[in-house]
Parts: sequence; structure tokens; C-alpha cells
Amino acid sequence: MESHVIISIFDSIPIWVMILPIILCSVIALAVIIERLVFYKRINFDYTLIIGNVSDFIKANQLDKASILCERYGGVIIRIIKTAISNLNDNKERVITEASEKAVKGIEKNVNILATIATIAPMLGLLGTVTGMMKSFSGLSKIGPAAHDLLAYGIAEALITTALGLIVAIPSLIFYNIMVARVEYYIKEVERVANVLLTTGDVSGRLND
Repeated sequence: MESHVIISIFDSIPIWVMILPIILCSVIALAVIIERLVFYKRINFDYTLIIGNVSDFIKANQLDKASILCERYGGVIIRIIKTAISNLNDNKERVITEASEKAVKGIEKNVNILATIATIAPMLGLLGTVTGMMKSFSGLSKIGPAAHDLLAYGIAEALITTALGLIVAIPSLIFYNIMVARVEYYIKEVERVANVLLTTGDVSGRLND
């Protein structure tokens, strides 16, 4: 008796209840992917060249020109250089370290969301598979045309939710790996820029030293 009650509960769950969370995950994943791609495009500069030019202006005591040069660019890594220019002789190490930490947080922002979605989307699909199969088994326990309809409906729900879960998870995982590579690259850029700014009193070092 109890098993029939449990099966009837699964029978009453409409398919959209299983599909909606997967669709929500796909929307979130797409938003994160677009936001991160735009973010990384906006900070994709030759920081070796930039810090070299800034160093030349600093050595010539032309801080205004160094600031103007930085204004041509944007992003969290350039902000580290701006911070250094504004604090050459005033707690330089502390402010550069803080700016670097903020830059790293900005670079890593939202990337883990893709990993989470890549993990839970197949699970949501699997949950839909389970509910669909429960409906199919419920159909097998009935007699008449309704049994065939419920059986077909349950199998369709199982296949649809499984497919949707994988459709969301696979691109999310691919883009997560791409984003991780971008994160590692730009964090190294942050470290290189910060090291030059911290180890040279006049920002005269070179990133390739």
C-alpha cells in the first residue's frame, strides 16, 4: 500500500518541475559565461609593455604622464599600477598587496558557479530520469490505454530530463576549464606586475627580469 502511495506521488509531479531547475541552470551558466568572456577581453593587454612605459615615466619623475597612460586602459590589473603610482612612498607594500588581492578576487569571480552547474545539472537530469521511470513502472501496473500513455510519458520524461541535464553540463564544464586557464594566466600577470611594483622603489623593474 505504501509503495502505491509513493508511486502516486511521483505520478502527480509534472515534467516542468524537473525541467525548470535545469533551464534555470542553463540561464545562469550562459550569463556567467558571457560576463566572464567580456571581463577577460577587457583586461587582455600587454602588461609587460605597459609596466615598462610606466617605469620610464616614473624614472623621469613624470607621474602625470604615467597616470594618463594607465587611463587608456581598464581593468583590475591596471588598477594595481594606478595604486602604485598614487602610493610610491606611502605604505606602498600594503596598498599594492591589497590591490592585488582585489584583482585576484575579480579575476576568479563567478568561475566556480560554472563548476557547480556542471556538477548539479546531470544530477537534476538523473532526478528527472528517476521520476520518469517511476511513472513508467506505474504505467506497467495499470491496465488499458492509460497504461500505455503513462508508460510512454514516463520514458519520454526520463530521456528529456537526462538529455537536458547533459546539454547544460557539458558546455558548462568546457567553459569552466577555459575560464580556469584564463584565471591562472591573469593571476600570474597580477603576480608579475605586483612583484615589479613591490621590489623596485621607482617601478623601474621589468616584468621579464
